[in-house]
Amino acid sequence: MGGPEPENSLAGLRESMLKADGIEFDLRMTLDGHIVLHHDRTPMIPKHEKEGRPKYVESWTLDELRAFGVETFEEMLADPIISTAWREQAKVGVIEIKRPHPRFHGRARWWDDRRDIAHMGELSRKIGAMLDEAAIPAENTVLYAFHPRMANIVDWSEWKRPWSRLTPNLPPFGNSTVQRSIASVSFLASSFARLVRTHKKVGSPMMPCALDYLVGLRRHIPIGRHVGLTGKGRKHLNAVRKGYPVYVWPAPYALETALIDTGLSSVSDSVGDPTPRHVDGRLRWKRMATAPLDGPMPHVASDDEAEGLLKEFDASVAPWHELDTAEHRRHLDAWRKRWGWSRSVDDLLGDVREGGATMPWEAVRMVGHRGTGKTPRPVLHRVTPQT
Repeated sequence: MGGPEPENSLAGLRESMLKADGIEFDLRMTLDGHIVLHHDRTPMIPKHEKEGRPKYVESWTLDELRAFGVETFEEMLADPIISTAWREQAKVGVIEIKRPHPRFHGRARWWDDRRDIAHMGELSRKIGAMLDEAAIPAENTVLYAFHPRMANIVDWSEWKRPWSRLTPNLPPFGNSTVQRSIASVSFLASSFARLVRTHKKVGSPMMPCALDYLVGLRRHIPIGRHVGLTGKGRKHLNAVRKGYPVYVWPAPYALETALIDTGLSSVSDSVGDPTPRHVDGRLRWKRMATAPLDGPMPHVASDDEAEGLLKEFDASVAPWHELDTAEHRRHLDAWRKRWGWSRSVDDLLGDVREGGATMPWEAVRMVGHRGTGKTPRPVLHRVTPQT
């Protein structure tokens, strides 16, 4: 379920920073070199507005996109609620950089992944410079993309912050059926254990993981031992990762407690959903990392009771950045024991900046996908009169 605010909008990102433990969002680079918040490779505007216009976002100028309300990364960093939470309150920003369609590069082999390294590298370089200028902690940021040459992009851009890679590899063309068909080869060859080893080897602080690895019949497709959210599958999953941070998408409402109990972070399309209880009756507290409760979330008998308790917690629970070192240590020790993290408490505390502006990546979070969630197309509509 999507949120009430448009995806990748400042309003949605702002709401998710307030209600959850961070945000995930998409960035593309325009023809004139500006960075915009936008997911699809074609402008997400009404069909009739596309007639006679360039097909791909990267072929539009910022002014052309602004006519439909597109917002920029620069505006996002200037937003006081978003930037303060990201910089000072241990909220995480998960940045997906988007590949342009192969036709944007002209006539060439569509399977040549090398030809968009420069474009993606320049996009990453600009993002890094803007993050530095805004003083966003590196510990609160990760960059990733569906690109098999993500390491080359990072090298090209001289990216100095954490990065990861989305798998299985989705091509930058075709509809969802075509993409999933092409990605099936990568999915088959990449077991959960192999993904963990690969991400650890390159020094990624976390591993993005498709829900298909964890539930349903598709989890049996990858070669190797299967993992899951219950029983032997869950036991094997945690034996493989040994506390290594994993961020799961999609993270449907019905599976939120299973992900939490397994110690996995959720990239959620349901942050904007006001439902106050989980499916098993537990309180649905969405800031479980950045406003930590003492112990697991309590069970409540009714939605009315849950709503009252949420209001009480909103007023009384101290956020992570207001806790002292002793309180940070206490929570980290409890989390480490609950979820079987491999690092020592002292090592985990080393990731906490003075004033609680950061926290270890192991912390189990709810992160808003594209703000408060994916929303129906068209997302954008004309905001300035057509001349």
